[in-house]
Amino acid sequence: MISELKHFAKVLGLLLATAFIIFLINQIAGVVGLASEVHPYFGIFILLLAVAGVAILIGYPLYLWWKLPPALIPPHDKSSPEYDRFLEAYRKRLRTNPVIRESGIDVMEENGLEAGSKVMELAALKLTQNSAGAVFLSTAISQSGRLDAFMVLMAQTRLVWNIAKIYNQRPNPRELLWLYTNVAGTTFLASKLEDIDISQQVTPVVSKVMGNIAGGAIPGFATASSILTNMVFEGTVNAFLTLRVGAITRLYCDPLNRETKSGARRLAIKEAAIHLGSIVAEGSQKVSSTFWSASKGAASDVIGRAGGAVKGVGKRVTDRFTRIRKPSEN
Repeated sequence: MISELKHFAKVLGLLLATAFIIFLINQIAGVVGLASEVHPYFGIFILLLAVAGVAILIGYPLYLWWKLPPALIPPHDKSSPEYDRFLEAYRKRLRTNPVIRESGIDVMEENGLEAGSKVMELAALKLTQNSAGAVFLSTAISQSGRLDAFMVLMAQTRLVWNIAKIYNQRPNPRELLWLYTNVAGTTFLASKLEDIDISQQVTPVVSKVMGNIAGGAIPGFATASSILTNMVFEGTVNAFLTLRVGAITRLYCDPLNRETKSGARRLAIKEAAIHLGSIVAEGSQKVSSTFWSASKGAASDVIGRAGGAVKGVGKRVTDRFTRIRKPSEN
């Protein structure tokens, strides 16, 4: 049964990666088609530019990843001499880690290794939360499936690299392949939010946040409230997926992590759900204040134009009534 599930997961990952490639080719073909309508040579130029951009987008992170030191794999037996050698090698690597050096922790001390690991964990968590917050705001405001997909792709790809850089080591190729397959699948699904079923994690957060915002809503603006709810929901989904990718990356990069792959994924979902509320609460306040300010401005503009029209009609009626009265007075 377990082997069948692993095989299914591999097939699913391959399908998601294939779907993302098809999706990317389709987007490039659309842009090239529009450029070709302007001029055929312009279409060729855009095609070459897009191919170069995709090559850089994929190749440069892989090059940077390859420059990182290979992952240190801890032995299963903590009492073995191999585990002591692993700890010694890990301490030497942490001594040159910029994050550890900036914190001032001496990893050669008795509890220095655990303290250094905690510092890197907090740095990776802060980085993940900032990335998820940016993804929430950008995708909630843009409301464009295609644009959202590319923004999520860029944010999560950069997040994976930055977390690996914090730990100053690269995940093994199989883990990295799974991570970027997950990023590709998330990106593909980001443009198809209606097909995602993560309501158990997202819906309670959105309901709570929108309940707090609803108290400040303008009476009668039911349609505007519905639009705002959709904006918050889409941003929440993308923020949740980004938090999950960040948590999995951190667990894969931490040599002291003893979780299995399946355990790391389950733990990542729990961690993402824990941190999602604060990110959505802060981001939704910014989105809602901007949204309602724009709505009030639009409403004031409409009312102002309507008032001007009424004044104009009133002036014309008054002028006509004045002209009617003057002959009668004479």
